[in-house]
Amino acid sequence: MKAALDVFVRQGYAATSLDDIATATPVSRQTVYNHFGDKERLFLAVIDAELRNTLEALQEATAKFPNHVVDAEEYLGDLARRLVGILLSPRTASLRLLIQTEAPRQPQLLELWRKRVSTPVWSALIGHLARLAHSGALHVDDPARAAGQFITLVTGTVWQMTELGTFAISAPPALDDHELDTAIRSNVGLFVRGYR
Repeated sequence: MKAALDVFVRQGYAATSLDDIATATPVSRQTVYNHFGDKERLFLAVIDAELRNTLEALQEATAKFPNHVVDAEEYLGDLARRLVGILLSPRTASLRLLIQTEAPRQPQLLELWRKRVSTPVWSALIGHLARLAHSGALHVDDPARAAGQFITLVTGTVWQMTELGTFAISAPPALDDHELDTAIRSNVGLFVRGYR
């Protein structure tokens, strides 16, 4: 599955054959074929597995909300770093790149991402911002809109730090990269100032 993800990302769905995937693994084309049936089923199995892995990581990152938030900026900065860490992981980056490049030919991929990953994480983030508003740490009148702004700032940080939003051009920065940390702090600070 990992080899198939790498080959699909590198070559695209149309240009990839089961032979290409078998060559990238220690198994034969027949073994790949026997297990998955055809390229489309393998592709969908890879997407499904990676969506599941990404969702699990994002749910873990957004699951924790402290009983008492003293500093909203510190809390949201930590949350943003956890989210950015997932977005920068090579497998999540590969999945995002694959969905972006294949979505014009297979629009259901964007709907899968939205339904299987974005919506559950979005709901958790709305809950966090509503709790921050309820505690008085922030003045958020519309947590759903604020969640969209927060996600835009956080994902914008990753986009900005990786030039074109993919890792095809340059390697992603490390999570402890000073520039990345500065960008995260700056964007989270902008968000918090808007809701104080």
